[in-house]
Amino acid sequence: MQTIISLLGQVHIPAIIAALLLCLSYLPSLWRELRQPQAGERPGQARWRLLAFLVAIVAMLAVLVTPIDQLARSQLFLMHMLQVIVLSTVCAPLLLLALPTVLAGRLRVSEDQARATGPALLRWLTRPLPASMLYNGLFLLWHLPPLYLAISEQAVLYDLALVILLPLALLNWWPLLGPTDEKLRLSYPAQMLYAFLDGQPIDIFAFLLVFSGTLFYPIYAQQPHPLIAPLSDQEAAGAMLLVPGLVDLLVMTPLFFRWLALLEEKARVRDQQLQQALETEEQQRALSEDRQTAPSPGSPRAE
Repeated sequence: MQTIISLLGQVHIPAIIAALLLCLSYLPSLWRELRQPQAGERPGQARWRLLAFLVAIVAMLAVLVTPIDQLARSQLFLMHMLQVIVLSTVCAPLLLLALPTVLAGRLRVSEDQARATGPALLRWLTRPLPASMLYNGLFLLWHLPPLYLAISEQAVLYDLALVILLPLALLNWWPLLGPTDEKLRLSYPAQMLYAFLDGQPIDIFAFLLVFSGTLFYPIYAQQPHPLIAPLSDQEAAGAMLLVPGLVDLLVMTPLFFRWLALLEEKARVRDQQLQQALETEEQQRALSEDRQTAPSPGSPRAE
C-alpha cells in the first residue's frame, strides 16, 4: 500500500488530467474530420492536424511524467527550463495548429460577436497586450527566487504552475496562430512586431541567468547533480531559455515574406486597375473623337 501511495505521489496528476481533457476535446473531432474531410480543405490537412496534436501530447507527457520532472524539481534547473520551453514553444503552437475545424469555429470571435460576454472576454484575453502580459507576467513572477523556492517545496503548487503555463502560452500564441476573424486579425507588420517584443522580457531574464554570476536558486545546490555544478546548471538553463527568441525569428521570417507577397499582390491589382482605367479612358476618348468627326445628317458632307 505504501508503495502504491509513493508511486501516486510521483505521478504528475494535473498533467495526466490535462492530457485527458485535451484528448477528449480534440480526438473525436479530429477523427471525424479524418474520415470525412471538410469541404475546401487541402488533401491530408486533417492528418497533419492529428499528427500535430499527437506530437504535442507526447512532448507534454515526456517532460511532465518522466524522470525529467524529478530532476527539474530538485537537481537541475536546466531540466525545469526544458519543461517550460517544451510546453510554451512546442506544445502550445502545435495545439493551436491542430485545432479541429469545429472547435476552431466555436472559438473564432467575429466582429459581430465581440460584444457578447464570452466571446468578448476571449477576444480581450487574446489581444496582443493582455496575452503577452499574462504569459510573461506569470513566468517572471513564478521565477522570482523566493516564490520559486516556496512553489518548488510544494509538489502540488509546482504541478499547477506548469499546467497553468500551458493555457497562458496558448493565449500568447493566439495573435499569431489562433482562429481569428479576418477583420480582427493583426496585419503582418503588427504580427512581426508582436513576435519580436513578446520575447524581450524572458530574454532579459535569460541573460541575467547566464551572465550574473550569482546562484539565484539555492535549492539546486542542496542536492547538486554529480555531472554539473549548480551555477553552470543555471547558466545552461539561461542559454536554453534563449531558444524561444530564435523561434520568434523563425516565426517572423515567413510573416515578412507573406507581407512582401501581399504588397506585391496589392501593387499588381493596383496596376491592373490603373491599366483598365487608362484603357477605358482611351476608348471613351476615341469614341468621343469619332462622334466629333462623324458628319451630322443635315450637313453638306452627309448629302
